[in-house]
Amino acid sequence: MERLSELPDFKPTLSLTIAEAVLDAAFLYESVESEVALEALSKIVFAAQGCTARAWGRCLRAAPSAGATYPLRTYVVARAVQGLEPGVYSYQSPAPLKHALRRVEGISVSSRGSFTILFEEVSERTTGVYGERGYMYIREEVGHAAQGALLEASALGLAGRLRKLEPPLGRIRYCVEIGARGAKLIERRPPKGFAEPSPAKLTLEEAIVHRRSVRKYSPTPLRLDELSSILLWSISGPVRPYQPLTSYRVTCYLAVRNIKGLDPGVYRYSPEEHELENIVKGDVSARLAAAALGQEWVARAPLNIVLCTPSDSPDAELEAGMVGQNIYLSATSLGLGTVAVGAFYDDDVASVLRVDERPLYIFPVGRP
Repeated sequence: MERLSELPDFKPTLSLTIAEAVLDAAFLYESVESEVALEALSKIVFAAQGCTARAWGRCLRAAPSAGATYPLRTYVVARAVQGLEPGVYSYQSPAPLKHALRRVEGISVSSRGSFTILFEEVSERTTGVYGERGYMYIREEVGHAAQGALLEASALGLAGRLRKLEPPLGRIRYCVEIGARGAKLIERRPPKGFAEPSPAKLTLEEAIVHRRSVRKYSPTPLRLDELSSILLWSISGPVRPYQPLTSYRVTCYLAVRNIKGLDPGVYRYSPEEHELENIVKGDVSARLAAAALGQEWVARAPLNIVLCTPSDSPDAELEAGMVGQNIYLSATSLGLGTVAVGAFYDDDVASVLRVDERPLYIFPVGRP
């Protein structure tokens, strides 16, 4: 039997919230190769693909997966990690419920920083269920996992960058490089916008552990400050709370049903100004649910956040996953719930919103 190198258990010990993590994000800094603690590697890889709970005989992971198909295999390329010999390791393999690394051969990648996380796409796990649309779900899942890793790196005071491998390394197309912080490359100043945010109730690490897909919501309305928080921590600013591969490709619309201080309707969100523009008056949630194959949680949620793109680039789907991970953790941090909805008729959703863009995701949001 091959020996596993067990990693320290993930325990929420840091007091930083997602609001603080995205304000001083890992991608704003140059990544420098310097020895990092094994616990830091352990926490970051857990935030990407760790097992947060077990239910129905399976592992629930830190990143959501379409139909719990879990198409990603995760590897770590260690360069400068205390107590870990440099080399390539598989994560949670062959024991998928174990928080551990196993040394592997046959993978060679040029990487920078202290260590690199690689995401291998085992596409048949998802496309076997969802057909060609499964490829979009896989890219979105890579985005969720990558953003989870980068948020935890931010909380730990490390630098981190998402990188697309050109050409791909087999079925590995994307990686996250982690290192010590060097020079600051970008300044990030979130806009003031339409409402002050609500303070987070959970730390970022607590939110990572408690994040779930929630489909049942209380009839209690949401507040404007809660909406402001989710948008600020997920997609706001001239420099958004996540790193784009090149330019930003994701746009954001809100289908509002029950938010105090905001009339029902469809709103276009401006990330740069943190402002809302009403483009459709009246509650469209029933029509949006019909376009989403009749998923009742879309109709019952007080808010649906719809991510779209004017681009056909697959990178837009990965970016939607990064925004989606922010939405999940922001909602969880506020004591709210959401679920990633990727099953819908694209043209029907666009018609409900009255936009000429391709929908990527719907996130119903409400009180569990």
